[in-house]
Amino acid sequence: MDEVQLDHATIHFLPVIRGLPSESATVQQAIQSVRPIAIGLSIGPEELESLRSYQGGPLPPENFEEEVYVAGLSAWEPPVKPPPCFSDAIKQADAQRVPVEGVDMDEATYTESYVDCVSALEVVFVGRMEKRLTKKRFRAQTPREFVLEWDAEVNGSPGFRRLQARREAFMAGRLREIAASRPRVLAIIEVERAQGVRAALEEPA
Repeated sequence: MDEVQLDHATIHFLPVIRGLPSESATVQQAIQSVRPIAIGLSIGPEELESLRSYQGGPLPPENFEEEVYVAGLSAWEPPVKPPPCFSDAIKQADAQRVPVEGVDMDEATYTESYVDCVSALEVVFVGRMEKRLTKKRFRAQTPREFVLEWDAEVNGSPGFRRLQARREAFMAGRLREIAASRPRVLAIIEVERAQGVRAALEEPA
């Protein structure tokens, strides 16, 4: 787990893999070790509230990209949804009365960013990307390598790369806001976005 120093605050950075049950123990250990004053998750505020109130069982993939993601990660562990890295973090934070915030874009901001970044032509070519995924032979040797390889396929076009970079900058900004009043923050960030969020955090404000 890495640390990013921001003025008088420390952000402890924990990259996680969505869906892997084993990440639950990783998150628990991080919370016990860091003893954060606040926790930031790489999900939007709407998803945070949905995860907090969800009482049902495992959910199926929502789209073709998620189906490929689940199939690929199954080489190591059968993934589950909602993702334990976030749902268990919320449960532990609530039990310890630690404030937890979703630092990703809300739905309206994401929609605006999507329209601004992704061209109509790229939307049309999503079908081609799905065909590539069908034929793709992933070479990953670890879950982390798979997730990064999968993300490179799904977000490979210029518009989608711009969209993800904008998300990363947004999350970094939200973490800065949280750290402005809380000197010890645990940031639990999906592996795909972790490097970009950390790079944005280390840029001069």
